[in-house]
Amino acid sequence: MNETVPTPQALRAAADRLVSALAAHSDPEYRLTVLKRLVRRLGEEQYPLFLRVLGVVAESDDERAQRLLADTFGTALRRMDMPGGALSSWGATRLPESAGPLDASALSGQFFGATPRRLLGPVEYLTVWHLQRTQRGALGAAAFRTSLARMIALLNRSDDARTLYPQKLAADAQNELEGAYTRATRDRLAAIAAAWKAGRSPEEVAQAAVDVGDAEHPRDWVMRDL
Repeated sequence: MNETVPTPQALRAAADRLVSALAAHSDPEYRLTVLKRLVRRLGEEQYPLFLRVLGVVAESDDERAQRLLADTFGTALRRMDMPGGALSSWGATRLPESAGPLDASALSGQFFGATPRRLLGPVEYLTVWHLQRTQRGALGAAAFRTSLARMIALLNRSDDARTLYPQKLAADAQNELEGAYTRATRDRLAAIAAAWKAGRSPEEVAQAAVDVGDAEHPRDWVMRDL
């Protein structure tokens, strides 16, 4: 997969345009629409670019911009309408259950072609990207820890996001969604949720996820940074 790496200047300009667009409207619902529109315009394969734009805001000194963005995610969590990215659910498909010989007509197009995908919020996306085999090269451990801590620090600017997001992650960790999360991923989501609920620092929350135990990636996995 060939991806154009944006320059720091381009990322800062994109982050500035996003914050300006959000600040131009006082309606939280409209701000969420703006955020989702950006994700759609980038396309599902460019969700990591969206995460980079969020990272620029998270690393800035502009607390107002951080609160504005975090509050918009709080609105998304209240509505259960998160601006998400798609990762292929490797291993999600399975042979149809049958007591007799397998009929070729039972093999759907999903089995041979379009692997099921599920839209994931920023924290879930980073975790799945790090742990599961997807259409992307796996996210390295150091990049995962850094990106996760930065994302949580940003989301903590909103009371709603800080309260509701770990609740969502805890529920996801208990729900064995078909093909969406492996056991290792659910364990990490549970660890993130518990540490976040306990009020630990973003760095401690990210470390708690890593401390669950490194799942060994197959030798042929391509590791990359965000």
